[in-house]
Amino acid sequence: MAFAALTMKIRGKETLSSIRILAPLAFASVLLYAPLVGVLVVSYLRVSPLILPLFLLPALAAQRLFALYDAQRKLARDLSAANSRLERANLSFATALVATLDARDRYTAGHSAAVAIYARDIAGRLGLSEEEQRLAHQCGLVHDIGKIGLPPGLLEKPGALTLGERRQMEKHSEIGERILAKVEDYTEIAKIVRHHHERWDGQGYPDGIAEHDIPLISRIISVADAYNAMTSDRPYRDAMPSRVARMRLAQGVESQFDTTIVAAFEAILAGADEEYRTGRRADFSLADQDVYSEPGPPALQPELAPVAPKIAEVA
Repeated sequence: MAFAALTMKIRGKETLSSIRILAPLAFASVLLYAPLVGVLVVSYLRVSPLILPLFLLPALAAQRLFALYDAQRKLARDLSAANSRLERANLSFATALVATLDARDRYTAGHSAAVAIYARDIAGRLGLSEEEQRLAHQCGLVHDIGKIGLPPGLLEKPGALTLGERRQMEKHSEIGERILAKVEDYTEIAKIVRHHHERWDGQGYPDGIAEHDIPLISRIISVADAYNAMTSDRPYRDAMPSRVARMRLAQGVESQFDTTIVAAFEAILAGADEEYRTGRRADFSLADQDVYSEPGPPALQPELAPVAPKIAEVA
């Protein structure tokens, strides 16, 4: 104890407080080691000096196990930090893609950010895990990224679309899937984006799948997307009041939408303020979409430049 206290003193620690910490540990060690030493002495005298290795081997094994535990703990900490950096990178990448789309279409600027927040909140209301809530949020951000590949002028057309133009518009979910499938670790997100315009009754696109064959996050995105589209201004109409859009969602259950998801979203909207209902709250913007991790390094954005030609090629 005196030697340990002297070491603490040299390192600049307070000796008295160090003794207070070490004293209970020292007395506890007496209670632990005194019986072991007694057994060791008796064994040495009554049995044989060869008994010593039997005491040494467990001690070495315990030391080795502690070293392995310490290494495992450091590895887990490093892995957690790496996962956190990866989440920040994924979210920054998604935000950069959406900013590209928003810059092209001023009418849908902010739409993806609002859908992301609505989708995250619906997932939370349904009791999904934090990982699934993060996935819903990320898919909401990039769900319309395929619109980058649509012909110029189609998104901004003020009137109704022709049949051919509507079919072109419906290709955006497939284009989005092809873009996102090129990104490592985005395979699941690409699948969800492909199916976010499927309908509960099987009359949606691009594959016409129905009910529970549609991925759950895709069904969530479908409801959040439809609601925000109805409550936002478009080139061909003004925004609907929230109560009208909610009535339209209710009318679409069991045909276009999953009843459970619409009910969960209605419960959220019923207790929300008007800014949330209309997607105009301060955090409904791309600048505030890093909601699950600390802000990532700004140096990430220039690294996205080499991806742009690939996006254009896929589109």
